[in-house]
Amino acid sequence: MKQKKIFGFDYTQNEYVKIGMYLLVGGSAALLEWALFYLFFQGLTAGGFFPLQTHRVLTATTLAFGTSTLYHYILCNRFVFDSGSRYQKGTEISLVFLVSAIGLGWNLLLMWLFTSPVLLGLNPMVSKILASAIVTVWNYLSRKKWIFK
Repeated sequence: MKQKKIFGFDYTQNEYVKIGMYLLVGGSAALLEWALFYLFFQGLTAGGFFPLQTHRVLTATTLAFGTSTLYHYILCNRFVFDSGSRYQKGTEISLVFLVSAIGLGWNLLLMWLFTSPVLLGLNPMVSKILASAIVTVWNYLSRKKWIFK
């Protein structure tokens, strides 16, 4: 297991600190995702792309989610999980993106449910925050159980 340190403090064996670090990394990734979602959604709206709001929401969600997933993977390898301990790098990255793709599926489904005027009709940004919170649980548990040690 690779040593995890921050400010000289070794937290390699401390699961509480690792969960805290995951929440910090995840929180920063969520902020990045929300900011990118907002920018992509506004850009698609201003540019006249996709006449239906649902299509703009789903496209912006996909773009923001993919970018923040890469950011999240890099920081989690540094601060949270023991990268390369269970699988070789190529397999590990493939599994992370598989889990992320499932998370994206959940994210898209939740965004559709939350923003659809026929269903809940919530504000897209409120919907994005709610969907992110739910998908965070999936992401942590699946990475911890199936990908990293």
